[in-house]
Amino acid sequence: MGFVNAHFVAYTEGLGAGTVLAAGALATVGVTGVIGALTFGNLGDRYNTRYVLAVAYSFRGIGYGILLLAGSLWGATIGVMIIGASWTTVISLTGSVSADQFGLKRLGTVYGSIFGVMPLGAATSVWVAGKIYDSQGSYDIALWVAMAVGLTSAVLIGIPRYRQLAPEIQPTSAVMATAD
Repeated sequence: MGFVNAHFVAYTEGLGAGTVLAAGALATVGVTGVIGALTFGNLGDRYNTRYVLAVAYSFRGIGYGILLLAGSLWGATIGVMIIGASWTTVISLTGSVSADQFGLKRLGTVYGSIFGVMPLGAATSVWVAGKIYDSQGSYDIALWVAMAVGLTSAVLIGIPRYRQLAPEIQPTSAVMATAD
C-alpha cells in the first residue's frame, strides 16, 4: 500500500497525467476504502472471515496488476480504486482471522506484532520501489512484486485451517469445576 501513497502520482505522471489529475485519482482510494470496509466487513459478518480476507488480498493483487497494465490515468485509476477497496478492509478482518487462529488470549500479542511490523514492510517497499525506478526507469518490477505478494497472500490466507494453532486454554477454575 505504501507504493500507492508514495509513487502513484509519479507513476501516473509517467503515463502522461498532470499532477492535479493524478492526485485527484489518488483521492479515489479514500472513497473506495470506505465502500470496501463496509462491504467486506458485512461479508465478514456473514461468511468465513478467512475467505473474505483472501478475497480482499486478491483485490490488492488484481489492482496492482491493473496498474501494471494501465496505459493511461483512467486505467491506473481503476487499479488504484480496486486496491483502495481493500485498504482498510484488511485491518479488521486480520483481527478476526487472528482471533480465530490463535485464540482471544493471544490476540493482543499476535495482532500487535502484525501491525507493529507492517509499517517496516511498507516503508521498505516504498524505498525499494524508488530504487527499482531509479535503476530501471520503470515501476514495472515493483508492480509485479506487489501483485505477486497480494495474490500469494490471498492463497495462503485462503488455505483452510482445520484447527487453531493455539487453542484457548481453559481457566483453572473451569477445569476444576468440570472435574467435580
